[in-house]
Amino acid sequence: MKLAQLVMQRCDELGAISDERGCLTRTFASPAMRRANKLVGSWMREAGLQVREDAAFNLIGGLPGTGRGAKTLLLGSHLDTVRDAGKYDGPLGVLVAIAAVQWLRSRLRCFPHQ
Repeated sequence: MKLAQLVMQRCDELGAISDERGCLTRTFASPAMRRANKLVGSWMREAGLQVREDAAFNLIGGLPGTGRGAKTLLLGSHLDTVRDAGKYDGPLGVLVAIAAVQWLRSRLRCFPHQ
């Protein structure tokens, strides 16, 4: 499967996680938001990112550098939504970032920040 197809499939899967039936709503700290974070966190780990959730329930995936004083690569957007949202606002930025890291890791021995 091409990465673009994978991203669209993941958008569909994530778009099915909602607080309300018949529309897409994922509000701050809701059960749907927690399920979305768990799912996207698993995709981040598959791509080789280190994953954590901060005190405000933000899901953070990072690719730390390996050298002394190296930086950590962070990319992303948001997974929460307004009421009755579109499935691409926010999540598309997160899912494309995960796919970009996955693609780069499959082709590069190490990243420039490492």
